[in-house]
Amino acid sequence: MTRRNSLLGAGTLGMLTLITACGGGSSADSGVRAQDEGVWSIDATFIDCDAAGVDPAGCVGPGEQGTYTALAADKVTKPWNICITVPHLKDPIWVASNYGGIAESRRLGIEAQFHDAGGYENVTTQASQIEDCATQGVDAIIVGAVSQDALNPVIQSAVDKGIVVIDAGNGVTSTAVQGRAIVDYYQMGHAVGEQLAGRKEPLRVALLPGPAGAGWAERSVVGFKEAIAGSQVELVDTKYGDTDREVQLGLVEDTLSTHDDLDAIVGTAVTVDVASGVVTERGLNDLDLYGTYLNPTTLDLLSASKATCAPTEQPVNTFKMAVEMAVRLLQDEPVKAGFERSGPEPLMVCGPLAGDANNVADFDMTTSFAPDGWDPVTTVAAPAN
Repeated sequence: MTRRNSLLGAGTLGMLTLITACGGGSSADSGVRAQDEGVWSIDATFIDCDAAGVDPAGCVGPGEQGTYTALAADKVTKPWNICITVPHLKDPIWVASNYGGIAESRRLGIEAQFHDAGGYENVTTQASQIEDCATQGVDAIIVGAVSQDALNPVIQSAVDKGIVVIDAGNGVTSTAVQGRAIVDYYQMGHAVGEQLAGRKEPLRVALLPGPAGAGWAERSVVGFKEAIAGSQVELVDTKYGDTDREVQLGLVEDTLSTHDDLDAIVGTAVTVDVASGVVTERGLNDLDLYGTYLNPTTLDLLSASKATCAPTEQPVNTFKMAVEMAVRLLQDEPVKAGFERSGPEPLMVCGPLAGDANNVADFDMTTSFAPDGWDPVTTVAAPAN
């Protein structure tokens, strides 16, 4: 197998917006472009939930690429009051959602409350948070859901009260929500599969996508398989499991024991983290590691040549979009009429092991991670007149 320099070049990834060098601030193709008065634009995918081929439960299906451009702050007609709830604040992805949602609330001059449910097992807690926000009479509720289905009744109840509800980050099957700010993990899995297929050489790959039944994990598998179809990439094994470190370590060790001729392991950020230690310990220098998403640890591994590539769904930008989308819907100013779901296009980040596709030094971390030292904020007050 020829390794390292046979990966796709930065300009050939089709659906992905790649990061290119640009002096100062965000790069020209980083997916976010700052404009006057704090207005931002994001390369995005838009989905019409009523279109043929789109499943209305979750609004899952094909979309079209375009640009999501935010409202200028002086276009906001009143200090709207919004409520945001997410599964937890235990990892950088959800801390980034806090940062993005709070930053956009401050930019637009609106009031915001931010809640976390304390973990994916706490469906009752998150349902109570949604009910409490609705009882307070907020204008909009943004839900980063702990469950695809279990929150549907409280979401419907909030909508029945005249509250705008935005599905953000994870996805719910409720058809009552008025907007969705979500990256389809189909795109994330497809991005990695496309990267491997572009090497144009025989590759034996194992996929460790995350928990069985989790919508994001299952969608990443679908995207990955479709991207490698007809290529020289052979998917020899798929192993599901929780993103707990011990669980993923067990899956990695089991995979390597079963398959002693792998060329790559594709998995969650936790998978890549634990696998990097195993690869080093066993001297498996020709085994590539690819993430299905990016966190700060994965980014460090990319830079240190201990992992090859991983896409980011841009959680900061996703929650900026969710807040801005809520304001737009409250003011009846959709960014793209007839399209209820929008999400940033994934950005593929590759390290030195990726040869010509190496772009990690140019990655704009503000798209995906909160600033160093950021402490989650729970409330934003509208500015005094």
